[in-house]
Amino acid sequence: MRKLLLLTIVSALAITSCTFEKAVPLPAGCNTTMYYSTDIKPFIDAKCVTCHSNVPSYMNGGDFTDFSLLQEKVNDGSVVDRVFNKKDMAPIGYDQLTEAEKSMLRCWIEQGAPNN
Repeated sequence: MRKLLLLTIVSALAITSCTFEKAVPLPAGCNTTMYYSTDIKPFIDAKCVTCHSNVPSYMNGGDFTDFSLLQEKVNDGSVVDRVFNKKDMAPIGYDQLTEAEKSMLRCWIEQGAPNN
């Protein structure tokens, strides 16, 4: 009986100790400093540069491969307008930003979109 109880407890612990990939937590308000190089650039490169690369800007809305070119679109309000107001970025069929990524992007923009 003790062996069965012990086996049940060990089995239960083994099963419940499994972990799943945790989602990136949303920043609390914008109290968390967002860093371009570590927080923003990775998902911009992975999801936005597919279209927003070094081709003429009239064809793709801007080149996001370079910080200063992305900053131009942040400063003129294009990024906020397309991502948060019109919500048409990214187009259907392309990788979408997650809610966590959108939150980090909004915080970074509200912090002045620094190149940090």
